[in-house]
Amino acid sequence: MAESAIDPSIANDYAERGRALLAAGQDAAALEAFQRAAWMAPDDPRMHWAVANVLWRLGRGEEAVASYLRVIELLPDEAAPRCNLAELYAVLGRLQDAQLQLLNARAFAPDDPHLHLADTVVYLARRRPQAAERAARAAVESGVLPKFAYLGLGDALLAQGRGAEALEAYRAARRHAAPPDLLMMRQDLTWLATVYPDLPEPAYRQALALFEK
Repeated sequence: MAESAIDPSIANDYAERGRALLAAGQDAAALEAFQRAAWMAPDDPRMHWAVANVLWRLGRGEEAVASYLRVIELLPDEAAPRCNLAELYAVLGRLQDAQLQLLNARAFAPDDPHLHLADTVVYLARRRPQAAERAARAAVESGVLPKFAYLGLGDALLAQGRGAEALEAYRAARRHAAPPDLLMMRQDLTWLATVYPDLPEPAYRQALALFEK
């Protein structure tokens, strides 16, 4: 006897609960809800994407890789999940893997604006802040995810020691950000300081303070 299919509305209910928990700052509970949604709807890329994003938020980047790979398997011709994975690989120090994901993304969608965001992070990881600045400015101009485009621009400017300009970009990122974004923005700055240990300290501290709740 064939097993009955799970009602997709149940998976959607769990995903909606996950989003509400995330907005409330309950990341661990949100992850559990998204994982249930992904189990119930294994062929829905949105569910796996949500799992990947929350795992990354929780500092479980290596686990998030598998979820992003599942999204790519389900959306093989879309650039955005490959760009997300490229950014994560860059943060994890897996630069060759990051470059490969960018190459694949460009092959499918050479004009996708998500590429600018991924380029910014990968260039920063490779200690090429001027190239990162160019990519971030292209991301800002494209209008895709301005909260992260301005964040990347701030990172690129701060890495060059241009503290006042960086803070201006970070303030723009903060204006576009919602409360659930702030944790990842602080995590981003913490990561930046590991790649560029000589960041200008006053500007770096002010940037961290901007993204406090």
